[in-house]
Amino acid sequence: MVCSVDRLYHYMLSGARDLGSILEHGLLPLSARPESDRWKQMESGRPGFFEWIYEAFAKPIVQLPYRHSGVFLTPIDFRAMAGVKIADLPRIVIPLDAVDPLTASVTYMLNGQRMIRPLTVEDLEDTARIWSEDMVRAWFAKDRTMMFFHVPQVAAYQEGGIPVRPEWVER
Repeated sequence: MVCSVDRLYHYMLSGARDLGSILEHGLLPLSARPESDRWKQMESGRPGFFEWIYEAFAKPIVQLPYRHSGVFLTPIDFRAMAGVKIADLPRIVIPLDAVDPLTASVTYMLNGQRMIRPLTVEDLEDTARIWSEDMVRAWFAKDRTMMFFHVPQVAAYQEGGIPVRPEWVER
């Protein structure tokens, strides 16, 4: 199985350059840094994108008004998959209990339909049974602009972000 049922992963797509800030402040939603170039680029290029993501990926489970852009994680252990480039990136391994299940959902596409489930061990176990390595290989980065759109991910909307401990970092 390539989907974990007891931990989540944050792959550092830009390398370790933001690691110091992440260790100091935790994993924060992109909207927590409105001065950042990446936030400005997203907001100007796709206005309302993060509200749409919240509505589609989490609101049916979280059932709170939209407050921020969220933090996105995945249960996929790409290091268990030979030859996948993302596996070479630094990552943060987050124990499942570090994410507030009342403010998060597990989501993925299956048979053309967006699946949204509560963040529980049971729902991650079901997800892991569905998402074999072959399925992940077939659907990961199918849309290069939204690499994780089809495959399992966790959309987390807890206030204050997700605290990170140094021992969770894997280079």
